[in-house]
Amino acid sequence: MKDLKKLQSRIRQIDEQIVKLLEERARNSREIGHLRQMGEKMPFDPSRQKILLDQVLRLTQGTLSPEALQKIFTEIVSQCQTLEQPLRIGFLGPEGTFTHQASIAEFGSGVHFVPYPTVDDLFTSVEKKQVDCSVVAIENSTGGVVHEVLDRFLDSDVKIASEIITYIHHCLIGSVSLPKIKRIFSHPQPFKQCRRWLRQNLPQAKFIEVASTVEGVRRAKESAKSAAIGSEIAARLYGMKILASNIQDTTENYTRFVVLGRMVSPRTGSDKTSIILSLKHKPGTLFEVLKPFAMRGVNLTKIESRPTRQHPWEYVFFIDFEGHVNDKKVKSVLKDLEPHTMFIKFLGSYPFERLYK
Repeated sequence: MKDLKKLQSRIRQIDEQIVKLLEERARNSREIGHLRQMGEKMPFDPSRQKILLDQVLRLTQGTLSPEALQKIFTEIVSQCQTLEQPLRIGFLGPEGTFTHQASIAEFGSGVHFVPYPTVDDLFTSVEKKQVDCSVVAIENSTGGVVHEVLDRFLDSDVKIASEIITYIHHCLIGSVSLPKIKRIFSHPQPFKQCRRWLRQNLPQAKFIEVASTVEGVRRAKESAKSAAIGSEIAARLYGMKILASNIQDTTENYTRFVVLGRMVSPRTGSDKTSIILSLKHKPGTLFEVLKPFAMRGVNLTKIESRPTRQHPWEYVFFIDFEGHVNDKKVKSVLKDLEPHTMFIKFLGSYPFERLYK
């Protein structure tokens, strides 16, 4: 009992020290905010949070998991950020969507989240400076890319400032038993991610696509013999039952979100770059475009083609690769691409994201 009381007393002392240090951190953040108000207002850099968290995670000795430490410091940074520079973060609404959850996990509860009904609105909100940045899903490890997002990059000047990769598990939400379900409401992506389960368990149901998973839950609540695919949070928001959990076709179901901003993130040494390019119409041009990456030792992480929407059978390529636009070998690659392309558009360089469930 002596040892127990001694440890409990030590914990109380540590808690007092933690509070004092948090107060000091908050005062410094507030002072930074005052100094910024007197000077030129700098745009918010979403990658700064990644850099800070990477520095913190290197200090752990293993007692706390990286995931736990990340959650703790995300909230510390979020609450202090409001004292330095209050933030507005756009997301695909309404509240309770997977994009909303990813935004909270990335930026904490201290910022002001603004729901938008469409992907186009998320881009526009950044372009018109209605928000500091917006979060949008760009691809899923099962369902593939979100074409609407890729297409919007073609006519927008926003930059990818950061990325968020989160583990996604889907629930079937409703108020009737499975055999009675005639309609299922959801965003198109969950239908792709749960295709096998739905075919095996609800072959009689009609799929109805809506703007978001939360909208699907709302529609299911208002419609007889209906269900929706969504999150546990969405089920709680609308007072609906979870009829089945983890209905996604694979346990390794991740969604990659990107943070849309107005500035290029600084180099960290562990970065990814995204570009769009259009090829000249000559045999072997795609080979000539890919060759510089191999020759310079730059690793491609993704390549995706999309129609230009201007002329039939003409395509643009979205390419992700390791490195920062300010890296010497990345600059060399981009220069080598010029003779073989009609245009190259830089979408952003940003820190790599860790995979956490």
